[in-house]
Amino acid sequence: LVARAAGAMAVLAAACGDVDDAGDSGVASPSPDAGRKIVPAPIDELEMIVRESAPPQYAVRVVSGLPNGCTKFNEAKIAGRTGTTIEIEVTNTIPSDPDLICTAIYGTHEEIIELGSDFDSGAEYVVQVNDEELKFTAQ
Repeated sequence: LVARAAGAMAVLAAACGDVDDAGDSGVASPSPDAGRKIVPAPIDELEMIVRESAPPQYAVRVVSGLPNGCTKFNEAKIAGRTGTTIEIEVTNTIPSDPDLICTAIYGTHEEIIELGSDFDSGAEYVVQVNDEELKFTAQ
């Protein structure tokens, strides 16, 4: 019985890997490992960063969720910009096997996404990150 439990834990650990393997470098593979699929990440927090420069530089701090011990951060990228709306996609990878048992440990991952300085002073902009949005007025 003990040997079976130890074997099951080893399989679970191998499938789940490190909860936040991209946290130190901020770089993650855009394609999932074998046996994993890409899913939108839950967004826990959005914060606009305005750097005092001429012209001002903008960035968004995104805190995304890792809902369980098997979830890995995948990537955060600007998906597009239409007029005054900037779309950002943040994704995780999860095991493809829906029957895999994962630890119920909620983690987070933080990214700073540079938006640049191409903004008209006084105009209102919307940053859409997955299902959340952040509005700001350019300086």
